[in-house]
Amino acid sequence: MLRKPWLHFLLLGLLLFVGGQWLFPEPRPVLGPPNPERLSAMVENYTRFAPDGVSPALFERFIDTELRDELLFREALIRDLQYRDAAVEQRIIRNMRFLDANTTATDRELVEQGYALRLHLTDEVIRRRLVQIMERLIMATRLNPVPSNEAVAARYEQELDSWREPARYTFSHVFLSTERVAEMPALTAQINAEKLSPDAARLLGAPFLSGYTFRRQSPEQMTRVFGAEFAEQVSAAEVQAGSWIGPVSSVFGQHYVYIEAFEPSRTLALEEVSLRIERDLVREGEERAVVDWVEEAMAGYEVRRS
Repeated sequence: MLRKPWLHFLLLGLLLFVGGQWLFPEPRPVLGPPNPERLSAMVENYTRFAPDGVSPALFERFIDTELRDELLFREALIRDLQYRDAAVEQRIIRNMRFLDANTTATDRELVEQGYALRLHLTDEVIRRRLVQIMERLIMATRLNPVPSNEAVAARYEQELDSWREPARYTFSHVFLSTERVAEMPALTAQINAEKLSPDAARLLGAPFLSGYTFRRQSPEQMTRVFGAEFAEQVSAAEVQAGSWIGPVSSVFGQHYVYIEAFEPSRTLALEEVSLRIERDLVREGEERAVVDWVEEAMAGYEVRRS
């Protein structure tokens, strides 16, 4: 067999092919540089709420996000996911009718025309949709076991402070505006002397825009309605269900407050929050699966950040 010329040529060709693949590997596809318009939009959106501007480290994270989304978008196109989603088709139909409001083409014809015009490659809504679909596909195809009881308990202990429930107050109040606060001593005396119910006592006061009865309010919730001074005074008072406290000051005036029920601050038990913790752990596992997948896929690209 070694004397046959055709075998020599075959072996030589095989060696040349393998050597060529090793010496001159096929170039990897290029990912990036990031789209400058999208980066500018990220910076603009962020600076609306952060006047100090975008730090260099944060800008690098914006670049990472743009490259990640571009990778997922490309991988979605490679898998033809755009042809399997009704929302993408409806977006193309809408765009086509916007381009020609008088068209008589059917929806199916408009979809075909839109793909021919490559609208799915330039529409930002479709791009975001395909990125989301690709994320869900990754989550669905990667094993993400249900968190064990031990993992749930460990997270509970780790975040014990976050499971602290604030005190909650269920109360009614009688209100007097700033102009009438001088009347408050006489009003409270009448309420106490006649042992008026909260509903009857309310008729002695002034109208209050936000209402008169509030259920299971935390100090933070009271602050949003009445202001910090009101919440601090109620929280500092020795409250007892079925009793009046006050007068209590607020940004609006003064209030005589009837405590209907009081729930002291407490730490929620593991049994009360286990489902929430489990959902958090599952979500984190899904996010981690996407991150790992992106890192693996990005290794197959030549990444250009600028």
